Amino acid sequence: MPERTSHCFVESLQELNPTAIWASFFIPPAIAMMEAYNLKPFTWLITHENVDSAWFEAAGGEVTMEVDWLADTFPESRRLFQTLQRESIVEYAAVATAFLAMTKLVRKNIVEVTMRGGKADYFLDERKTLLEISGTESAELFASRHSEKVRQLRANPFGKDGYVFVCCFPDQKGRLSFHPFNAVSRGELL
Repeated sequence: MPERTSHCFVESLQELNPTAIWASFFIPPAIAMMEAYNLKPFTWLITHENVDSAWFEAAGGEVTMEVDWLADTFPESRRLFQTLQRESIVEYAAVATAFLAMTKLVRKNIVEVTMRGGKADYFLDERKTLLEISGTESAELFASRHSEKVRQLRANPFGKDGYVFVCCFPDQKGRLSFHPFNAVSRGELL
């Protein structure tokens, strides 16, 4: 199976998402998490399911996404772990990773955050679809977290289809999938 590699800098988040959201907010947590694993660049292996993307089509089932950063962007990144709880850093870093994957690999724009209880995190492309994101540092939770997030997304109150992106930092793997709204009730399987 051919492999394609996408190279990007985490600092490109704002240029890739020039909408109303402040994507730059997620840059420091992303750098802190990647530096915590002493990997520069941080190389993700991203698998997909039902995602319409030239990157994934050309590569087959998976794409490698190398994420790098400039040394002077956030030189005190490790101090973030004394400032925020690790779970929050993991989640914000997952958002940065998802934003990079969606904009670079799937060519979607993140336009705004959803309301609390919306069963998804962000609206994409003029609010046409949704994006639900989760990050973990537990390889054991990776598959079940993805299934949980798919169920959650399919129950969204907006009646919209959407994407789920889950990543695991120690394993450097991500999973991106597309799901129609409430497909479970129509007899489709997870």
